[in-house]
Amino acid sequence: MKKYIGGIIGGVVILGIVIWIVFYTVNNRKSDSIFETKTTSNTEAQAIISKDLDRFYPSTVREVVRLYQRINTCLMSGNYTEAEFYKITEQLRRLYDDELLELNPKDSYEDSLYNEIIAFRNEGKVISVTNVQLESQTEKYTKDGKNMASIVGMFVVRDKTGISRTYEKFVLREDEKGNWKILGWELTDPVEFPD
Repeated sequence: MKKYIGGIIGGVVILGIVIWIVFYTVNNRKSDSIFETKTTSNTEAQAIISKDLDRFYPSTVREVVRLYQRINTCLMSGNYTEAEFYKITEQLRRLYDDELLELNPKDSYEDSLYNEIIAFRNEGKVISVTNVQLESQTEKYTKDGKNMASIVGMFVVRDKTGISRTYEKFVLREDEKGNWKILGWELTDPVEFPD
């Protein structure tokens, strides 16, 4: 009888160890998903989604780029659900010029952005600071009869190896409603930023 009870106890211990290993493995592996599994509320994601860009579109070149940076910081953080990802992405695309939208169809843009976020997060990267030149530092000009502007923004990214800064020169074009829309951006040399 003692051997029988000892066998049962041994089996229960082994089963407990197996369950613990499975639980630990499932909860600690890197995910190929960027999405939170729980519904979020009162988050940066919700604040971005609820922003009414039809009524309150940013009025300056600088504010458009600041909102772009805010949305990208939120996207790279991963603090949103799958449904929120698509709504945040739609808000980001509302900042883009029609020409940029044509070059980046919605479905392929979302797939590309999703993969970029996965790579960013798997490398342990976090956007810690963003900044944009002052509106007075905006270069405004006319090209092909359209009002254009350029301004430099900066992302500070933290990872396991330290901190890096990325400087991007944004080119914007004014649309028929007088809104500044992002036409594109490219890496540029470091510039001075306001405190």
